[in-house]
Amino acid sequence: MLFVTIMTMNYYSYSAFKVIEKELKEKIVGCRINNITVINSHDFLCSLSMVKEEKLLVSLNHQHPFICLLDITSSNPTITGNLNENLRKYLREAFILSVDLIPNERILHFVLQKTNDYYDIEKRHLYLEFISQRANLVITDDQLKIIFALHYSPLTSARAILNNLLYSLPEAINLTPEEAPTLASLKINAQQYYKSAIEKHKKEKFLPLFRFIKSRIKALKRKIDILNREMDHAKLHLNDVDHGNMILALQNDYENMSAYLKNNNIVLDENLSLVGNANAFFKKYKKSKKTLEVANREIEKANQESNYLSYLLSSSNYMDDEDLLAITQELMPKKISKKKISSVKYGVVSFHNTKILFGKNAASNNELTFKVASRNDYFLHIKDYQGAHVIIKNANPDEESKLVAAEICLILSNKTAGEVMIAPMSNVKKGHALGEANLLNYQLIVLKQVRTSTIALLNKSR
Repeated sequence: MLFVTIMTMNYYSYSAFKVIEKELKEKIVGCRINNITVINSHDFLCSLSMVKEEKLLVSLNHQHPFICLLDITSSNPTITGNLNENLRKYLREAFILSVDLIPNERILHFVLQKTNDYYDIEKRHLYLEFISQRANLVITDDQLKIIFALHYSPLTSARAILNNLLYSLPEAINLTPEEAPTLASLKINAQQYYKSAIEKHKKEKFLPLFRFIKSRIKALKRKIDILNREMDHAKLHLNDVDHGNMILALQNDYENMSAYLKNNNIVLDENLSLVGNANAFFKKYKKSKKTLEVANREIEKANQESNYLSYLLSSSNYMDDEDLLAITQELMPKKISKKKISSVKYGVVSFHNTKILFGKNAASNNELTFKVASRNDYFLHIKDYQGAHVIIKNANPDEESKLVAAEICLILSNKTAGEVMIAPMSNVKKGHALGEANLLNYQLIVLKQVRTSTIALLNKSR
């Protein structure tokens, strides 16, 4: 609820945009817009030439439009469409000459300079209107003639927005003075919004994949339940071999045979001889034993697949579109094009001048551990559970690096506590299955609670 409260109180206020304007004037004026990434129909990112650590997030969401510089190291493929095409056409490679908040308006005015295809220098004006329910983006030429808008309005409207018309400001409204929020609070809210926007983008784009994984996990759970019921029924006949042996042993002792049958609630089949009844018990025993053996194997396989799918689902938060496309190819090969997709790359976290690498699926784990890692590195894996292979690229890592790497193991398996195995790579041997690793010797790191600082570190991974 804290997030909603901050957003409602300060996030769209004129005073909030004054705080943002001050930072933009200090940091981005004079920068070139290197690249533009469109996240969805109303959110996009701009990477800037002289602001390496941060990207400019622009959200024209009608409910809470805003703009903010954010520390974003991850990259995401841009979505295609009209917005992407026009932003790249008019804004990419443009220099930002000035940024000004229109007085008493929640509208930021950018003056841009860009070299056209004929090597002529042209000025462009970008107006970002952060008005709730009426958020918009308008680009004009130097004479303020509109050349592109995110949302157009007809000539019959009170304020027409059409190409070749002169841009005009919306009708002024009286803004209630509000206390200016801190820049830090604005960035926290913007970071949260960005994270949810990326998650929404991934969920929408890869909805069939997530549906398949969740549906498969449910199907495996049902399969395990059925197999457990079959095992419970089979266990009832494990004593049938004893019954068969006793029938054979007592076939000439009517008195003891009758007592044995009565004590064990056994009713013989009158159509069969005593030997036939004994063989029937032996057959039931063999069938039950076979059922238990098969069911145990199938339950183990189902649990392994379910755990692996659960691991993929939890670690998908740290995958980009290319990673998820490769996962789709692995799990649903018939659902995507025949175009070859590279295997999932591994993730990288930098900590204490040491690189901590982690796999994202079976193929990624396999490549990371058995092709990328060297003999002097350290290997980590969550104990007794499907999860990521984590490699510390250091022959003598400090205890804090080991702790962070162990926490990453748990986070990627959607756990906050547990045991993690750690061993030098010299003690790791390749298993039979893809991504399977066998440890000849290892130590255990027991974690009672994953730290939020490690979660934040993982969110910045590339």
